[in-house]
Formats: sequence, structure tokens, C-alpha cells
Amino acid sequence: MPAYKLRSLPPVRRESQVIAVVPMPERVAQAASALATAEELLARGLLEQAGERFQAAARAYDELGDAAGGARALLGLGRVLLGLEDPVCREVLEDAGTWLEDLGDEAAVREVDGLLRIAERSIDESPRSFHAIPLHDVPQRGQVRGSSEPPPAVAHRK
Repeated sequence: MPAYKLRSLPPVRRESQVIAVVPMPERVAQAASALATAEELLARGLLEQAGERFQAAARAYDELGDAAGGARALLGLGRVLLGLEDPVCREVLEDAGTWLEDLGDEAAVREVDGLLRIAERSIDESPRSFHAIPLHDVPQRGQVRGSSEPPPAVAHRK
């Protein structure tokens, strides 16, 4: 499944010739269909396929300018990423929560809050953290890796 990058869609897509020739009711139906299919796939536990459909729905709703549909699609994508234990789920859920809060959907905001709490407990690593080297292996300032002693003093030239 491609990474979450909905914010980086080029603005040209909104004005592309392909989108302009598809009638608005059909575009709305395609977005709704993508979201419904994603929900069905998620319910069956097919997380990767559901994630792809939620991304397609989020893009479609974004192109339509439908914030409510986009927020629902992001919430679904966040649930998928949480199920896959992908730390990016936090970012996606926070974005969905912000949109839902702006829309005044208190129930959905509470759902997002609960999912973020689950993510905090179940996913150790933050997308912006650095856990590649255990902290006890990181040399302190002035120490050489693998040694607990500081390096010998170095004479400074003036």
C-alpha cells in the first residue's frame, strides 16, 4: 500500500481534463463507492486492500471539495494503518480528527481520540522518533563509541 501522502497532491489534478469531463454526479458516486468498498474490505479484515480504497476515496473527496467525505475516508485509513501497526496512523488520525472537529462531528472526534489512545499503547515507535540505536549504545559527548571512558584530553593550539 502506498504511503500516506494526500497533502502532496499537485493542484493540477483538480483541473485536469479527465476530471473535467466526468460529470459531477458520477464523481460523487465513485467517491461514495470507493468509501463503501473500503469499509466492506475493512470489515472483512482485508487491511491492505481497504487502505488502497480509503486512499482513493480520500483523493476523490478532496478533488470534490467534500471535507466530510474526506474526513470519513481519512478516519478509515487511520483505522487500517492502526490495524497494520503503522506509526503513520497517528498522523492520519490526527488529520481526520482535526477535520471532524472543524465539521462539529463530536462522536467521530471521540472515536479518533480512542483510536489515538490505542495507537499510543500499541505502537512503540513514533514516525518522527529515532529508535535505531538503543540509548545505552549512544556515546555521550566526549566519549568514543564502545568505551565508557572519555577520550584523552586533546591539547588545543592557540
